[in-house]
This record gives sequence, structure tokens and C-alpha cells, in this order.
Amino acid sequence: MIWKRYIPIAIVGFFGSLTLFGWFIENEGIKSFIDDDATQWYDIIASFAIFLGALNLLKLQFLKVLKRRAGWEYSVVAILSFLIVFVIGFFMRGAFIVDIPDTDIQSTYFTQGAAEEAVNHLKDSGITASITPAQWGAHIQTDGGLFKWMFDNIFTPLSATMFALLAFYVASASYRAFRARNFEATLLLLAGIIIMIGRVPIGSLISSWMIMYLLVLVIGILINTYFRSRQLVFGWVALGLIGVTVLGSSMGWPIDQPAVFFLPALQEWIYTVPNLAGARAIMIGIGLGVIVTSLRYIFGLEKSYIGDQ
Repeated sequence: MIWKRYIPIAIVGFFGSLTLFGWFIENEGIKSFIDDDATQWYDIIASFAIFLGALNLLKLQFLKVLKRRAGWEYSVVAILSFLIVFVIGFFMRGAFIVDIPDTDIQSTYFTQGAAEEAVNHLKDSGITASITPAQWGAHIQTDGGLFKWMFDNIFTPLSATMFALLAFYVASASYRAFRARNFEATLLLLAGIIIMIGRVPIGSLISSWMIMYLLVLVIGILINTYFRSRQLVFGWVALGLIGVTVLGSSMGWPIDQPAVFFLPALQEWIYTVPNLAGARAIMIGIGLGVIVTSLRYIFGLEKSYIGDQ
């Protein structure tokens, strides 16, 4: 009971409080621990956690294949992909650099045999070249190496495909959200239209008259939301469009060059003022939540990490 419950709580409480309150204490030893030692410990623990997570994922995929559950074919693909990447990353260097002295010309080959063949071809042409194997660890980031080639030509396109598919779900959710059912939804609709149009080149070509017409239509939507009267809405929209046209003509609003309601300027204001304020409020809320959760761990109120409900 002591080793499984109280010792973990004591360790988490001590190091958690030291890391949390150390930011408010002017002490070089504590700051060095937070900036260097604690960060390295976190990286080491996170590495082991990732390794255990990968093993657990592999175990679940194997069980799915053995029991022939629904979608077990995808589990086979996941297992093979994991094993291929694991073997290439840990046991195959896959990066042999052929370097021509006194020049900036370099070529990287997957195997040593291919690199030696390239050196022999250069030697037949009277060019001296040398082979430098990439160091272990650095070989996964060497341009032209096997692991880097897999990352750039397989993983990256697949990730881009996943995000491209996600765009369709975002568009569907936006279609459901951008409906002027109430005042808040109308504001969201208006801000979304201004930002989307203002961030494309055509936005700078749209006259400020268009923005005034758009505001008239938005106010008409609000009138319809609260009063549910078609006659009142159509009357407002007609009078508003006529009024904007007459007022703009009499005051000399420019048609070709946007003036007060310049779409790029409006979208920049929305993006930098209300959006930034909302983002900061969310970050403040996240920070307060992190502090409260940390205090719960430090004082032993949160025990889920030791198996307690």
C-alpha cells in the first residue's frame, strides 16, 4: 500500500510543487533544476511513455488480427508499417553520402553498395570521391537518406491527405454553424464572410458599398429573427438598399476604391482584436485549469495516475 499509493503521491507532490513554485523563487539552483534537469527528466519519461504506448498499440493490433475483428485488415497494415519504420530507423543506416572534395557536390544513397558503385563511376571519369556514412541518430534527418525519404514521400503526403479530408468535415460543420438563427450566429456568419473574403485577393477589389449592402442584409436577418415578419424584413431591406445607394451617391463614396469599410482592413481588425482577445481568454482559462490540476496532484487530491477512481 505504501509503495503503490503514498510513495508516488509524495514524489509527485514534492517535484510538482518544486517545479510549479520554483518559477516564483529567485534561486539559481532551483531555476537550473527547472530549466535543465526537470526538462531532461521529462524528455526521458516521455520517451519511455511513447515506447510503452507503441507496444500497447502493437499488442491491441495483434489481438485484433488474431481474433479477426472488424477492420483487422487495417491492423495488418498498421503492424507492417510499424515494423518497417522501426527496423529502418534503428537497424538500417540508409544514408551514405558521396562527397567530391573541394566542391559542394554531395549525393546521398540508401545503401553502401549503391554509394560504392557511384564512386566507381566517378573514378572511371577521373573524379575522386569519398563515402561518408551518416552518423547514427543523425541518419534519420539526413536529406536523401532512406528514413528521411520515407518521411517526406510517404508520411507527409498521407498526413496532408488526412488534413484534406478533414477540410470536408470542417466545411460541413461551418455550413451548420453559419446559419443566422440568432444574434450570436449572425455575428459568427458576418465575421466568417468578412474574414474569408478579406483574406483572398478579390477582397481588396470589392467596394465599400458591398459591405454596406451586406450590413443591411444582416440587420434584415436580425429583424426576421426577433419579429418573424416578412413584410417588415422586405421593407427594411428595400429601404436600406435604397438608402445606402442614395447616401453613398450624395456623400461621394468611391465605387472603385474601397473607403471606410475596406474588407482587408476589416478582416485584419477582426483577426487581431476580437479574435486575439478571445484566444487570450481561452489561454488564460487553460492556464488556470493547469494550475488547479497541478495543485490537485501536488496535494494528493487527484489519484488517477495510481489507479484510484
